[in-house]
Amino acid sequence: MNLINFSDNFTGFHEGEDILVDTGILLAYFNEYDAYYSTVKDLFDNHIYGTDRTLFLYVNPTIVNEITHLAQDPVKRYLNAYPSERDKFDMITLINLQNKIANGVKNLIENEILYVLDGNEESVKKQIELYKTLGSADAVNASVANLYGTSFLTVDAKLAYNLKSVENQLPYIQNVYYTTSRYRDF
Repeated sequence: MNLINFSDNFTGFHEGEDILVDTGILLAYFNEYDAYYSTVKDLFDNHIYGTDRTLFLYVNPTIVNEITHLAQDPVKRYLNAYPSERDKFDMITLINLQNKIANGVKNLIENEILYVLDGNEESVKKQIELYKTLGSADAVNASVANLYGTSFLTVDAKLAYNLKSVENQLPYIQNVYYTTSRYRDF
């Protein structure tokens, strides 16, 4: 398993690479108030949309569930960092941001930019083996990535290192792309 920091001298994904896109990537991409917004937007602009390489990007139902559940969290963290901005946000604004994220993911799926993968009996057993090390949702995502032999794209460096720590249990994940908190906007 290769750990690759996509914010540090990154030259791009491999031609034809299959990549499971983690929740934090999509939350950051669709929400300008996310701490990783600039970093992830730059990644998409330069290495996903701005390339001639063919890539296959995937999500699974757990990632979609997390996105819809966590959609307002980036704004809450932004407001904690910039309390003077609270006046800009009311409940309608928060709901609109939540809808923007959910609709953005739906649009990527409908336009066949994101494809949906689901698990099977083997991946569920792997999930059960890994949930204590990775956490429940990350264990689902890792087990599905392993099942299909996809790479993994996340903003979570801790998750990347946790995946590396159990690489013998995830032999089919070749690359884990991540960034570090150094590349946060706030």
